[in-house]
Amino acid sequence: MPSKPYLPTLLGRLKDPEYAVDYLTEVLEHESQEAFLIALRHVIDAREESVSELAEEIGVTRQGLYKLLSEEGNPRLSTLNQLLKSLGMKMKISGDAAA
Repeated sequence: MPSKPYLPTLLGRLKDPEYAVDYLTEVLEHESQEAFLIALRHVIDAREESVSELAEEIGVTRQGLYKLLSEEGNPRLSTLNQLLKSLGMKMKISGDAAA
């Protein structure tokens, strides 16, 4: 039996804002920056929003947004905060109880 593609299922789950927050938090905590940017792209794709409108809202071009979210992307913290804000999210720093 062939395996089922995971992306359609993931995108369906990411439509739930709470799931999207948990997903991004988990990836940010345990994976690389590249993986986080891919996860952020997944959240944007799941919302089926206009990438052009999202880019305009955060003050970059559509192409700039795609570049920012590429594996080679290195977004400024201010740009990342604007992007998360436009998605109804924000960054949060917490202490590490294991440290």
